[in-house]
Formats: sequence, structure tokens, C-alpha cells
Amino acid sequence: MDNMDSNNPNLVQAPANEFYVEKLAISLWASRKLVVVAILASFVCIFLGSSYLSKSKSEGFLQFGGAIPLPPPKGPKEKEKELPFGINLADYKRYSAAFFSTGRFDDYILEKQLTGSDGVKGLRAAFAAPQGVSKSIEPIYVYTKLDAKDLMEQPKDSSNNVIGLRIRYEEKNPHTAQKMVELLGRYTMDTIVYLIYSDNLRFKHADLTSKLASLDNNIIDLRQKLAEFDRRGTTLKKIVARYPGSAVEAGRQLVSVTDETARFLSPITHLMSTEVESLEANESILAATRDQKQMRLQLEYYDQAKKILNASKSGEAVLLGLDVAKERVFKNKDLTDELVKEVYNSISIENRNAYTLYFEKSRFIAGPTLPDTRSNHLLLTLLFSLVAGLVVSVGVILCREWWGKGHATLNLR
Repeated sequence: MDNMDSNNPNLVQAPANEFYVEKLAISLWASRKLVVVAILASFVCIFLGSSYLSKSKSEGFLQFGGAIPLPPPKGPKEKEKELPFGINLADYKRYSAAFFSTGRFDDYILEKQLTGSDGVKGLRAAFAAPQGVSKSIEPIYVYTKLDAKDLMEQPKDSSNNVIGLRIRYEEKNPHTAQKMVELLGRYTMDTIVYLIYSDNLRFKHADLTSKLASLDNNIIDLRQKLAEFDRRGTTLKKIVARYPGSAVEAGRQLVSVTDETARFLSPITHLMSTEVESLEANESILAATRDQKQMRLQLEYYDQAKKILNASKSGEAVLLGLDVAKERVFKNKDLTDELVKEVYNSISIENRNAYTLYFEKSRFIAGPTLPDTRSNHLLLTLLFSLVAGLVVSVGVILCREWWGKGHATLNLR
């Protein structure tokens, strides 16, 4: 009979796939209560899991307050030159290599005693991850790629400085996320300041040491010339005393002698020229001595500053410690002396300008925001719950049918 049915062309057999799908649909409808329970259970589990794993994202925009590093102070005769805003790309790459490192972050939190603060452990883990926090700290340039397309002339790298940072961070607690963005802003600025001063203080210390040695040699040379002028002046005075009429013999003043002519210069003129040169040498010695005195004060100050730099890993602590070093150096100095007062004032102005630039003008101009939404989405949760519930239901039904068929086969045997 089966063979006859299979060989009958008038009979159309349903494909096996349609049969199984139809049978599965019938089984699902018969077990619709189980499907609904599975979907609800999946929704509850996925929702609770996503709520536990979801995070709040905080964001902030940190601007740089001017040209960084701080330009050196201008002299009274030097014109103020407008410097490009922000940090040039070469310097930024050097600074970012430092503040992206785990070791630098560890030094900072130890210096600030933040090891046990909320969120710091998670932030420390983010630094130790393969990608680190490079996605959390993004530079903001003067020109973006879209801006460059709209410009008639492509900006040069030197003019496309980094003018700020976009800082993002995710954390379960929204308040913790906000605090970590603020911490990252302070940390990056602190690292930049520390690198700037670790370079500047050491460079200025070495530069002052070499300049002082050069001034010493210059003063020694000027004093030798002054002694020579004194000896020449004494000899010329004897010549003038020996020939009192030479001053009025202008026609026979010896200047130079050649094969054709001879010109003469009176001893009194030689004496006057020597005295003028002697005066100029004295003035040069006084100026060099003045510079030497001020440089020794500066070197004493930079000696103290280097000690502070070696004892701290925080840029803010170093910058604040410079005023302490200044007061320590000038404590027993006579500030009524104009030379001393000038050095004191220049150091005070430089420190104040640096603190204003690095910690007052360089600040968050937007954020850090307090997140009011979490990263989990209800619609996606419902969709995943529906799919998961159906998968679980189908699995249970298939397992139940398989189990039932297995028992039926055993009973037949």
C-alpha cells in the first residue's frame, strides 16, 4: 500500500520541513502557557542582568587656557608676540604618552592619597586594560577633518594645536562616573604641568650654571683689560709730563706710518682714549657683577625647586611648592636692595602666571555631566526576552517530545 501511494503521481506529499514546522507550531500552541512563562522569566533575568551590568556615562570638555607651555617672560625692550593657543602636536604626543601610562596614574593617586576612593579601583583597571583610557581622553583640535575640507588652504600641523580634551567615563554609579571624569581632567593637567616643570627646572638650573661660569670668565677678562688700561694710562701720563708741548703739536701727531706719509697722534689723545676704554671696562664689570649676583639668587632658588621636584610626583604640588622655595631663599635677603627685589618679583610673577594658566584658565567648560540615563534599553531587553523565551520553550518542548518517544519505545519493547 505504501508503495502504491509513493508511486501514485496524483498524490502530493507535503515536504518534511513543513510537517515539522507545523507540528512544532501545534506543540507551541498547546504549551502556550509554558512559552509565556519562559518569556516572562527571560525578561526578568535579562532585565535584572542588564540593570546590574549597565553603566552611566559622564562626559566633560576640558579647555586649555592659553599657549602651553607658558612662554618665558619678555624683557622690557622685547615685543609681546602672540603665541598659538593650546599645545602643539609634538608636545601633546609626549604628554599623552605620560598620562596614558599606568605608572604615572599610580604615582598621582598615591601622591593625592586617593587609593581608597570610590571608582579609583575601576579607573585603575581601565588604565591597565590593553587599550587603556585612550578612548576616555580624546584631544580636541583647532581644525577637524571636516573643517579642513571646507577651508581653501589646508592648515599646517603647527597651527592645528590641541586646544582641549573630551573626557568620557562609564561607571555603575552616576555620581562616581562624574567624579572620575573630574579626576581624569585634574590628572591629565597635573601630568602636563609636571612634565613641563621637570624639563624647565632642570634646563634652567643647568643653563644658569653655565651662564655663571661664562660670566666669571668674562669678568676675569675685563679685569685683565682694566689692569692693562691702568698701566697704559700711567705710562701715557709720564710721556705727557715729559713732553708738555706735545698737546699743541697737532700737525705732528703720530697715527700711522707708511712708505709715503706719516701721521702723528698726541700722547694726550692716547691718554684720553685709554681712560674712556678703562671707563667702559669698569661699566662692563659692574653690569656683569650685577647679572652674576642675580643669577646666583636664581640658581639658589632653582636648587630648592629641584629638591621639591625630586620629592613629588604631582605637577600641582611642584607648582605650589615653588612659592615655598622662593620664600625660603629670600627669607634672609635684603628686599630693599633693587637687585634682590627684581629677582623676587620676576619669580613671583612667573609662578602666579603659571598657576593661573594651568589651574584656573585650564578648566572644564562643559561638564562633567551627571548621567540621568543608563546604558540598558527597555526595547532591546524586550526583544532579547522574546527570542530567549521562544528558544527556551522550543528546547523544552523538543526535549519533552524526545523523552516521551524514548519511553514509548522502551514500553513497546
